[in-house]
Amino acid sequence: MAMLVAPRITALFTLVVMGGALVSCGGNRLSIPAQTIPNIAGSWEFVAISSSGSVTGIEVALTEGNVLVNGFQQPNGQITATSTQIAFVSLSPTTLNITGFGGVCQPVTSSNALSGAVTATDSPIQFMFTENGNVFNVNGTLSGDGKSVLNGTYTAQSGNTCSTDTGGTITGLAVPKVSGMYAGTMCPLSTTCSSSQDFTDTVTATATENSSSVLTLNLTLTGTDNASLTLTGPVTGNAFLLQGTVQGQTVVYSGYYEVIKNVPSLYLVNATDSASPNYVATLAVQTP
Repeated sequence: MAMLVAPRITALFTLVVMGGALVSCGGNRLSIPAQTIPNIAGSWEFVAISSSGSVTGIEVALTEGNVLVNGFQQPNGQITATSTQIAFVSLSPTTLNITGFGGVCQPVTSSNALSGAVTATDSPIQFMFTENGNVFNVNGTLSGDGKSVLNGTYTAQSGNTCSTDTGGTITGLAVPKVSGMYAGTMCPLSTTCSSSQDFTDTVTATATENSSSVLTLNLTLTGTDNASLTLTGPVTGNAFLLQGTVQGQTVVYSGYYEVIKNVPSLYLVNATDSASPNYVATLAVQTP
C-alpha cells in the first residue's frame, strides 16, 4: 500500500508546483521584453557582386541615430552615411583585392549616400545606397552579433544610368581599425611609377587609427629620398584618404586595407592629381 501512496504524492506535488508557477506568471503579468535595437555604427565594408560579374567595395563610416529612453540615449535603428562617410572601390572578382577607386559606376561624382533601418539582430536589414548618382535597394539579414550582413541582395532603381551594375548579391562586415607596422618599397613623389626601377625607396610605416576614425601613417623612406613622411586623414570602411608633406611638396594619397595571400597590406595611390592617380606602394604588415 505504501508503494502506491508515494507516486500519488509525487504527482500531486508536481501539479501544485506547476499550478503555482502558472498563477505566479498570471499574477505578475510577466512579458518577454522587447528586443534592444543594436548599435551598428562604425566602419563597414559591403561587397556587392553584380549579376554581370563586377565587384564593388562599398566603404562606409556608418552612423546611427539615437532616441531618449528613460533618460538614456539608445540607438534608434536609423542608419546613414553621407559625403565623405561613403566611398566606392572596384575589386577583383577572383581575389577581392582592389583594382581602382571610385567604383564601377562612373563617372565619379559627389552624389554618394546610404540610408536605411535596422530593428534587431538575427533580423532583416534594409537600406539604399547611391553610387555616383545611381540608387540601389538592399535587403539582407543582420547577424546575431550585429557585425555582419548576410544573404543580401541589391537591385537597381529605375532611372539608373550605370549599365555595368544592375544588381546582384551583397554581404557586409564591420571592419577593425587600421594599425600595425608595415614595410615595402615605394615611389613616393613621382607620377610615373611604371616599373620596378622606379620603386627606389625602402619604407617602413607605422599605422594608427584613433577613436575618431582618423588614420596616421608615419613612414620612413631610405634610398633615393631618405626622408620621413607623416600622412593623416579619415578612414571610411577599408578605404582612407591621407594628406601630408614630403620634401616641401604636399601630397594626397588614396589608400585601401586589403589581404594579399593571407598577408594584411596597405595599398597606396598618389592622388595629388585626382585626374591621374598613380600607384606608389603596397606595404605588407610586419609580424613580431
